[in-house]
Amino acid sequence: MQDQRSGHGPDHVARPGTPEHDHQRRLVLELAVAPPGAGDDPADLAVALGYPRAAIEAAADALVAAGLAERRGGRLFASAATLALEALWPIAL
Repeated sequence: MQDQRSGHGPDHVARPGTPEHDHQRRLVLELAVAPPGAGDDPADLAVALGYPRAAIEAAADALVAAGLAERRGGRLFASAATLALEALWPIAL
């Protein structure tokens, strides 16, 4: 096991300690843990997470660019990579 975490992630992932980082973390958690088969509506996610719709859209754009989420028909889904990580190392609620 490594003693230290790797450096900052991909360019699209927000820096720790920023509101954007919190938005991305909460959104990927919501997408990965017990996701609905039909995906999630961004407007519903904004209400569920208590964030403005614009913050959810920006977080979703960043997660899609980083390969952690997908958009299909206006709905959001965890990517295959995110679901594989969740299966191997469950993301804490």
